[in-house]
Amino acid sequence: MEIFDLIERYGVTLVLLVGSFYALYQFFFFSIREVKSTFEKHHEKNADNMNKLNNKINKILELIKNK
Repeated sequence: MEIFDLIERYGVTLVLLVGSFYALYQFFFFSIREVKSTFEKHHEKNADNMNKLNNKINKILELIKNK
């Protein structure tokens, strides 16, 4: 067992320290990916809303020009 050899050689403290760094590393990159995907979804939704708003403004401007 490789893990038991590491514990025997370096001690429990160092093995736990390395494990906690690995967990923090995984959590950090998981968080970055989640924030990025959430931001992309909100950005796409806001872009669609802006396109709809621009279309409505263009229609209003067209009506004003025609009068």
